[in-house]
Amino acid sequence: MIHFGTGGFRGVIGDDFTRENVQLCAQGLSNIVLADHSKQPIIIGFDNRFMSDFAARWFAEVLAGNGIRVYLFLSPVPTPCVMSATRDMHHDYGVMVTASHNPFYFNGIKLFLSQGFDADVAFTNRLEKVVSEVKEVKTLSLPEAKKLWLIQDFTNTNIYLTHIKRFISPKIHNNHAKIIYDNMCGVGVVGLEPLAKELGIHQFDIVHAEHDAFFSFNLPNPTEAMLSGDFRDKVLSGHYDCGLATDSDGDRLGIIDEKGNYVSNNEILASLYYYLVKYKDMKGDIVKNCATSILVDKVAAKLGFKCHEVDVGFKNITAKMKEVDALIGGESSGGLTVRGYLFGKDSVFSSALFMEMMILLNKPVSEIIADVKKFADYHYSFLEDSLIYTTESEPLIAYIDQHPPVFSRPLVRYEHFTRNFKFYFDNDCWMLIRLSGTEPTFRIFAEMENDQEAVKCVRELKDYLEQVEMIIGGK
Repeated sequence: MIHFGTGGFRGVIGDDFTRENVQLCAQGLSNIVLADHSKQPIIIGFDNRFMSDFAARWFAEVLAGNGIRVYLFLSPVPTPCVMSATRDMHHDYGVMVTASHNPFYFNGIKLFLSQGFDADVAFTNRLEKVVSEVKEVKTLSLPEAKKLWLIQDFTNTNIYLTHIKRFISPKIHNNHAKIIYDNMCGVGVVGLEPLAKELGIHQFDIVHAEHDAFFSFNLPNPTEAMLSGDFRDKVLSGHYDCGLATDSDGDRLGIIDEKGNYVSNNEILASLYYYLVKYKDMKGDIVKNCATSILVDKVAAKLGFKCHEVDVGFKNITAKMKEVDALIGGESSGGLTVRGYLFGKDSVFSSALFMEMMILLNKPVSEIIADVKKFADYHYSFLEDSLIYTTESEPLIAYIDQHPPVFSRPLVRYEHFTRNFKFYFDNDCWMLIRLSGTEPTFRIFAEMENDQEAVKCVRELKDYLEQVEMIIGGK
């Protein structure tokens, strides 16, 4: 069964992610496009992953086989490029072949709706049903489709970068910034390299700019674990002002400050919100997902605005941003956007904003983050952990909902967000169990008064989850 989770359809290459399943998805979308008389062409992009270019071609050939016109990117691009093109050209659908931050042996498909929104649950549920009912897959070879002008080559990188530059102050030019960027063998460099030149970044050095479908056998995700080794050493030994890193499809951002400290995505989101309101005189609330730090809430309250909390999935963030006209929205896993930009996360955009903040405030990154925490009166410890599970996720979700864990400290309230379970305690502390929508993993989050309390609560939660899996597995 083809299932679309929070980040689209993903699977192991050769197992779930196969030519047959890619074509089934394409035929299902074709059936919907034809039934709804949707606007054409459909825009298709792809990243550097193994077989992404082939999968994009397979998808395009099925659309063409159904008489649907396609704009197919000429070369690998960041996911936000596809979102931008879908919005700018007023088309109903965009398709991106990527597995985002997953290991190299995964690939997947992201779908975008009108205005560049991530496909919502209502649409993906409909698509899953249509795909399950496909009786015949129609295809037309790429050469034949091009002869009939059903498939055309496409690029929009310059337009995409123009949208980003519109948000960046011209005062950023003539700076003395010294920055190192880890592309992680992904496609973020497609946007960040020319953007850094156009913004006049004094020194912008790039590592791992090469196309490597195996990502040097590393996880292409700019987490603390991935950046705290060799990349951190490069930042320190090169005396850089900071180090930036983006995931394989260019929508997640990670940062190392001038002291070699990892700047969490909670801190990136909070500091950019603080900067936009306090220094750029922009107004509005903020939207975060349920796995994001209360640092964001406290900054919003001090600025005189409100923080809105939604379920995990950037589509939930952008939907809420549109509803309340929020200024900014983001998540702890490393993505954000701002009112008037895309309805989706973009690490090239957030990198540019962060560089502007660093340059115009003329302060070290560590000092900026410290100032934001002092402003918010924030004194907490945020901890993330994970645990792999081997049973089916649905029975686990049902069991946790019916038999939630018992903690050593009193629980104030409990909330169930689809695949996420959040536990609220006194003093604004909380914990979260998240069943990943793209891999069989429990994500565990804790925000407590200190490191010791966070570690203790995470241990309690992991013990509980291990018992739950034993119970479900025993059944």
